[in-house]
Amino acid sequence: MRAVDFFWFIFSGGGVVLVLLLAVAWLFFKPKSRAPRMFLAFAVLGYAAASIYPIPRTVERWMASPFHQLTRADVAPGRTVVVLLGSGSSRRQDWSDVTFSFLDPTGFERTLEAARLYRLLTPDYVISSGGVVEDDSVGAAMKNTLIQLGVPADRILVEGQSLNTRDEAVMVAAMLPPLNVEHVVLVTSAIHMRRSVGLFRAVGIDVIPAIARQYEYPDFSVHLLPSETGLRTSSLVVHEILGAAYYRLRGQLK
Repeated sequence: MRAVDFFWFIFSGGGVVLVLLLAVAWLFFKPKSRAPRMFLAFAVLGYAAASIYPIPRTVERWMASPFHQLTRADVAPGRTVVVLLGSGSSRRQDWSDVTFSFLDPTGFERTLEAARLYRLLTPDYVISSGGVVEDDSVGAAMKNTLIQLGVPADRILVEGQSLNTRDEAVMVAAMLPPLNVEHVVLVTSAIHMRRSVGLFRAVGIDVIPAIARQYEYPDFSVHLLPSETGLRTSSLVVHEILGAAYYRLRGQLK
């Protein structure tokens, strides 16, 4: 299991049930021990905090605070490439084996921003970067979506082999020299931008950050009650914090 899959599971409904079942089983076999009682209490309180959306959302906003919506004034004149970092995609088939690939919500938000930047900046190229998820190339799925959003196919380059953000930085760096570009605009989610900028700069690419607009949940219950939305947001926050620490320890984050 990949680390990202582990975080998604631990902060999912299934993960909550599994952790609580383990705590109850521990308490059943060790009824007089204080340790399983403490574990159960911390598990319940921890998941309660993680599932109330405003708590992880506050941390997410803090992590994204250095970045803003990109405007035309943020990019000087010159040859420009927009690098779009993928999130995830899925592929489905009908009974005739006709397949269709579609992006997850985060990936679609990023792709929308890349299409907006194409209209705003008229870059020389858009690099759609993302490896294989669920037997499908995220980079290829984003390219198809970019075309639907009005970006010409001959202006889109696909990087479809990377397995993580570090891979994307290394592989995109290898694609840039023949393009002779002067500016690299990096598109990803606000919470992912801090780590992404550090990884790209570590391989010698001084990127200009462009955060995607994130959907804000208007539902009153999402803000005050435990929800899957809160758990998913907590998973993203923990993944980014631990991911940044991991790459910094390895000297791969600048």
